Amino acid sequence: MNMIKESIKSVIVVNAPLKQVWDALTMPEHLNRWYSKKAEIDFRIGGKGYMNHGWGAVSEGVFTEIQEMRCFVLQSTDGDFKTITSLEKVVDGIQVSIEYKASYITEMNQATKENMLFGTNQFLENLKSVYETGIDIRSKLWKAWIGIVHTTNDEDKGTRVLQVKEGSAAAASGIKPNDLIVELDGVKIEGYESFERALYKKAVNSIAILTIERKGFVKFQVNCPVVAYPVPY
Repeated sequence: MNMIKESIKSVIVVNAPLKQVWDALTMPEHLNRWYSKKAEIDFRIGGKGYMNHGWGAVSEGVFTEIQEMRCFVLQSTDGDFKTITSLEKVVDGIQVSIEYKASYITEMNQATKENMLFGTNQFLENLKSVYETGIDIRSKLWKAWIGIVHTTNDEDKGTRVLQVKEGSAAAASGIKPNDLIVELDGVKIEGYESFERALYKKAVNSIAILTIERKGFVKFQVNCPVVAYPVPY
């Protein structure tokens, strides 16, 4: 994965034939296997694309560029947001990259960028899983939640709590904004993605033991209930 100021980009390599990966990215019946609940695709320059991804997420726009078997661009109706999908043959298969470009990306906070990047990477991992093993892993995604907005700490140690949703499990457990979560169930947390992956392994209605640093020196543990993700698939 890679993130830069002007865009947000996620990359993965899929060990499958180029034509199969291209179809997976451009044909609605294939998109529905790994990416969307419902896809409506008129795949031509000037054609419209619509994808309902589940969890309340929808993307749509107009195809403005298509280079067969190489790349295509889906641009929002207002023209500002572009999704650039590129394919490249590499030693281990086909490298797929999805890059988002928009004028406002430079103004987005780090937590929002990390959330977008992580979400895209989760779907790309499912692309790899479906086309390499035949297993759709979406049922394991976005299940667990504690009710915080967080971001990778500046020192690459833990993840920093930015917001705690009122009435959430995190709020009831005493977690506060600016707390630094450094461990979950004794496993070291190295940033946003590290925390999300550790949390997703937890069963709903289980307890997450969070090790927290507060104000830079107070270190303690919190037993935080894990609840269902607030937006169903």
